[in-house]
Amino acid sequence: MNQQLVLCCEDSLEGIFTAVYDAFVYKKRMEEPYTDSIEIQIGENGNYRLFAEEIPVASDPQKAQKTVSAIQKKLGYSQYETVFYALCHFDPDRASAVLGYLVRGFAAGSRIREHLSDPYVMRVAELARKVSNECQKLYGFVRFRDTGRVLYSEIEPKCNVLPILIEHFSDRYPNENFIIYDRKHRYAAVHAVSRGSFFVSGEELPQQEAKTQDVYEELWKQYFQTMAIAERKNESCQNNMLPKWYRATMLEFQ
Repeated sequence: MNQQLVLCCEDSLEGIFTAVYDAFVYKKRMEEPYTDSIEIQIGENGNYRLFAEEIPVASDPQKAQKTVSAIQKKLGYSQYETVFYALCHFDPDRASAVLGYLVRGFAAGSRIREHLSDPYVMRVAELARKVSNECQKLYGFVRFRDTGRVLYSEIEPKCNVLPILIEHFSDRYPNENFIIYDRKHRYAAVHAVSRGSFFVSGEELPQQEAKTQDVYEELWKQYFQTMAIAERKNESCQNNMLPKWYRATMLEFQ
């Protein structure tokens, strides 16, 4: 029986993809066809396991890129997107679920998504679906303020959706300088017309002060008041369509 291995990586996409790369290296040394005896622990607050060997994994951009390239080449971009979305979830076991999914996927090919009876496949599909649902909401709920220099927005999502949102809004506003700050995860995505998109930590982000009168902010509030029909007010329906979780960062509710 092989000893349980726990690969400990930092809480980042690069760190997780590096751990996945190392997991396949250790897999070659084992007799088992799958890597169910290998787990990936994200961050430093994981659960200690008896009789398990914990191995720290340092983030390596080259290993991470090799992992991404292998997924896209062997399973296709659609499957890579599923994996990427799943890793953007907040579940502490998402990396281990993705590892099990990839091991089976590399053996079965692109049709791995049809193997829903497999717990790893089902779990990754579930995590990816939840992240996708939150992104769909935020596509419509993100509000920008005009600071005079850039458009600035704050969000507070449950999942780490900023890497997905920045692609969407960069395509939508290619000629605008804007910042989307994630208050929950404490980092920001910056889109600069001359430099493209990049990420910065919250500590490195300068304070963005809004203009005294923001025309766009006033338009949002006026639209919200004008479209409301008092006789047809239905708070239950509104809560289903627009959960209160997102309202703290929406201009029309402030």
